[in-house]
Amino acid sequence: MLYSMWVQHNLRPGLFWQLPRGEQLLLLAFTDIELEQMEKARREVAKR
Repeated sequence: MLYSMWVQHNLRPGLFWQLPRGEQLLLLAFTDIELEQMEKARREVAKR
C-alpha cells in the first residue's frame, strides 16, 4: 500500500511515517478503497 501511495500520490514512506497515527490509518483506509475500486474497474474491462 505504501508503494501505491508513493507512486500515485507522491507520498513518500518517510513522510507517511511522520504523520500522526490517525492520519496514517485514514490514508491506509482511503488507499484500500482506491485499490479496490481500481481492481473492480479492471475486472469490468476484462469482462468485455
